[in-house]
Amino acid sequence: MMSRRRSTSIMLSAASVVVALTATACGSSSSGGSPGVQPTNSAASGQQALCGGQSGSGKVVIGSAAFSENELLATIYAAALKECGYKTSTKTFDSREVYYPALKKGDLQVVPEYAATLTDFINGQINGATAPSKASGDINKTMTALRAELPAGFAVLNPAAATDKNTYAVTKQFATANNITTMSQLAAYSQTHPLTLAGPPECPTRPFCEPGLKKTYGMKIKGFKQTDVGGPLTVKAITTGKADLGLVFTSDPSIPKAGLVALTDDKQLQASDNLVPLVAKSLATGAAANALNAVDAKLDQATLLSLNKAVGLQHGKPSEVAKQFLQQEGLS
Repeated sequence: MMSRRRSTSIMLSAASVVVALTATACGSSSSGGSPGVQPTNSAASGQQALCGGQSGSGKVVIGSAAFSENELLATIYAAALKECGYKTSTKTFDSREVYYPALKKGDLQVVPEYAATLTDFINGQINGATAPSKASGDINKTMTALRAELPAGFAVLNPAAATDKNTYAVTKQFATANNITTMSQLAAYSQTHPLTLAGPPECPTRPFCEPGLKKTYGMKIKGFKQTDVGGPLTVKAITTGKADLGLVFTSDPSIPKAGLVALTDDKQLQASDNLVPLVAKSLATGAAANALNAVDAKLDQATLLSLNKAVGLQHGKPSEVAKQFLQQEGLS
């Protein structure tokens, strides 16, 4: 799969592009609770919804990878846990290869993760980098595989509906004119109108890119335009007509802004990279689990795009975006 969350032996993806465009790193931060301050009735109701009527205590460090979406999610998790009584701080790492050992050592307790990527990462750790993927386009199957291979001391909580994974985009004008919303419909169109595909150099050989489009969807590809990893070159190729479709990412807010629409992967070519909290076993129940599950229950695709837009395109401060999210969703 082509994703920035994959191990370094596999191609980087997507929102590294958002990071490059925005450079909105959260950095490390810390926050404590406010003992003695009595919540208002609305705040009490929000805390009830968030914490499930329970309260937590102690320090929790939330780690993240060094791209803006993941840092923002860590900030939201930290704010939610603080609401439930924990003293929280966030710490940013260059990659999963760095923060995963820190989590195993107990230096971190929570990381916002991506189900399919994490499944294959742990599978690779156990069975080697060339081990066949255990991730699936079905999130339930992916979560089953992930939970089966988690090391002792770890747990994953409920996955969000929101994903950050590979997808394919066309212009909104083209999609509307031809009544195309799914990859199967585009494949049918391609039988009489073969398509030019835009994507990174690895696309012609990756099973989830050009070969997958041909094998899974029977898509007719007449040419390939080498661009970048879901970034501005890919967007430009599509919007200027040099390509009919291009590889982009489901949580990139620059896609709709550019007048593009991501098509539904109705045959599940791409693995289910839903957002999911990876936590220390000690936080798998109680107030912490309630809080993180409550946050993820509110994270659908439109909400994730909106959050990424607020930070990545509108340059909002992550801590303020996190606070506003919790308030708007009735969780504080």
